[in-house]
Amino acid sequence: MSSGPPNEIVELRDVQLAFGAKKVLTGVSLKVERLDRLVIMGQSGSGKSTILRLILGILQPTAGEIFFKQFEISRLKRRKLQQVRAQIGMVYQYSALLSSRNVRDNIALPLEELTRKSNTEIDRIVDEKLELVGMRDSKFQMPSELSGGMRKRVSLARALVMEPELILFDEPSAGLDPVISSVIDELIISLTARSKVTSIIVTHEMESAFRIGTRMAMLYQGEIIADAPPEELKQSDNPVVRQFLSGSTEGPILEGSKDAVATK
Repeated sequence: MSSGPPNEIVELRDVQLAFGAKKVLTGVSLKVERLDRLVIMGQSGSGKSTILRLILGILQPTAGEIFFKQFEISRLKRRKLQQVRAQIGMVYQYSALLSSRNVRDNIALPLEELTRKSNTEIDRIVDEKLELVGMRDSKFQMPSELSGGMRKRVSLARALVMEPELILFDEPSAGLDPVISSVIDELIISLTARSKVTSIIVTHEMESAFRIGTRMAMLYQGEIIADAPPEELKQSDNPVVRQFLSGSTEGPILEGSKDAVATK
């Protein structure tokens, strides 16, 4: 039940996932080393976010193995899976804050549910994490009073509150303007470095991907077709990678697809 060398925090081994006749992943193999900021990129609907759900154990693979450290996720009983999930933070695409709870209570929720810490301890930790993301003054505001960028910062503070070893980001700059997107990117870089946390970032925003990533993997037709440092990926001679990075309508990605009609 080993996940290989101790430097690896996540490993997917020939992971396949199908919903009935629809194949989403056809054989994904991927290793994530400690302190990596791995960006997973690919077309919309290619299965990027699905990989995050598999790592969390929300979805079960049709075949293959998924490890978080020494634990094979799909084999864990519910109680142990909950303990493992406490070591993984998640920043959702649209922040997923509870509208009925203020900022403080949203961030405190994991601590209240998963630990036995006193209210005093919880308040101290919440203040510390809000300070990290520059949101201390918004502690008692409701999510509806916050901008999209502010909600994303609160979501990041909540992901950090359990001192996780791994944080998963699902489209962290979705719905944000370019300036705020850059601010969130810089925040992700600084916080993951300061907290010594590994991160996996799902995005199709190329500017953001190259800013954040220390490694980049491209998912295409259910498989990882490229996995390299950003500068190396830019030099890829894979026609799918080259087309995706350039945004060109000419190339293999649109061949045979319904979207190709629009390019004629």
